[in-house]
Parts: sequence; C-alpha cells; structure tokens
Amino acid sequence: MIKWKLMVTSIPYMVVVIGLNYILGTVIGFDGIIEFADVGLVLTGGIFLVGFMLAGTMSDYKESEKLPAELACTLEAIEETMATAAVSKPDLDEKKMRASLFEVTTDISNWFVKKISYEQMFYSLSKLQTTISHMEKLGGTSYATRMLGELNVLRKTVSRIGVISRTNFLSTGYALLEVLIAAIIILLLISKFKSVLAEYILIGFVSLIYVYMYRLIQDIDDPFEYAESGEPGAAEVPLFPFEEYRDRAKSRL
Repeated sequence: MIKWKLMVTSIPYMVVVIGLNYILGTVIGFDGIIEFADVGLVLTGGIFLVGFMLAGTMSDYKESEKLPAELACTLEAIEETMATAAVSKPDLDEKKMRASLFEVTTDISNWFVKKISYEQMFYSLSKLQTTISHMEKLGGTSYATRMLGELNVLRKTVSRIGVISRTNFLSTGYALLEVLIAAIIILLLISKFKSVLAEYILIGFVSLIYVYMYRLIQDIDDPFEYAESGEPGAAEVPLFPFEEYRDRAKSRL
C-alpha cells in the first residue's frame, strides 16, 4: 500500500546503521565510550527541529490541498463563460472554444506529470488570449472582460502550484537537520547499552524514526510530485477535483 511505501524504503537505512553497529561491536570489538542516557539532550533537540520543519512544510501542504479544486472551478467558470457568450453571439464557435480550453486543460495535466515544461504550459495558457480577442471583436466585450479576469485567476493558481513545487522550505533548516541526524546516528554507534538486545532495538528504532521523518518532510515539501501515470504518492495532494473536471469537459466536447 502507498501509505507504507515511505516506511518500507526507509528500512534499508536502518539496516545499514545496525550493520555498522554490528561491525563496530563484534568485528572490531568497540564497546562504546559514552552512556546512552547522555545522548538524551541531543535526541530532544532533534525532535524539536523535526517538529519545526514538519510544521513549516505542513502549512504549504494545507494550502496546496485547495489548489486543484480552485483550478477546476476556474476552468469550469471559463467554459461556462464561453457557452454563455456563444448563446448571445451566434458567430462564436462554441465547440471550437471548448476544444481550445480542453487543450489547455490537457497541457496543465501533462505539466503535473512532468510531460511538458512550466514554460510550455504557460504558452498554452496564452492561447486563450486569441479566443478572448475574437470574442471582443464580435462585440462580446463583457464576456471577454470576464474571461480575462478568469484567465488571470488561472495563471495565479498554476503559478502558486509551480512556486510550491519548485521551492524548498528553509534550506538552512534542512542543513541543520541533516547534521543533527548524522550526529545522532554517530552518537548511537559510540554509546554503551545495558544489554545487546536493548542496543540493537534502540539503535534501529531511533535511526528509523529520524530517517523516516527526514524523508517525510522532504516528500511533503513538494506535494505536486506525481508519477507519469498521475498517481499521487503517500504525501502528494490528490488531483481528483481537477481530473473530474477534465472528464466532464471531455464529455461535453
């Protein structure tokens, strides 16, 4: 299942840490130089930083959840404006206008799955300007003005999606977190434990938690990272409002 993918792919990191501990203890005969209880303060600092980074990335994630629905609503509003304009101005080809909008919708969908670039997607949006200009020439100024406003909203929405997808939350925070996780793992490897069982359980459990949380934060930081099939991962925003609109638009062609 998707929800277990991140956990399963984090286990090899835990196995590597346990393997290093086995080599140090069994092969080299290293028994540790500090007590595990003395590492508590560093573990607490790591938990605090993980919480801070997770809270920061979650704020963008919660905003991202709204964007596919806003995108679908804007596209549908443009389509409805086209249909209304075609009733008032019979010279307008409603089918052709719907087809041009569906082409834009398809290009946005392809951009989500990285089949086309950000620049190509924006060039596709600019094609709607031709429809707006034609509408205005035929006397549909009010409809053209409305569509221009809706096109502006559409550009803002996809621009916001692009910004969230392409920017990381506090690269300096990531650097500190990486150093702290590395320090925690090293401290675990040089710690003394009361029993061998406790040693392997604690080293494996703590290293798995920190590696998993670090990878989860990275995954949440880009909530629009989809496979070519369009299937979302465990931490990607579902696109079903946009996909359902695309299916509706296709059926109306």
